[in-house]
Amino acid sequence: MSGTDAASIWANPLVRHLAIVVVAKVLLLTLLWWLFFRVPHGGVARPLDVSSHIAGPAAEAVSTPTD
Repeated sequence: MSGTDAASIWANPLVRHLAIVVVAKVLLLTLLWWLFFRVPHGGVARPLDVSSHIAGPAAEAVSTPTD
């Protein structure tokens, strides 16, 4: 392939439009990833136990005499 074949691809308006759409989508996905999944500046403090965070600390088992 010569340089003229590669340049003729960009002469097609459909190819230009699809290239712009793909670049825009990649930029949008990169922005969304950066906003929601980046590591905080201080780093991760420590792993949290999700069940104890939601339900609170474990309760002591209390036995009561029954009749």
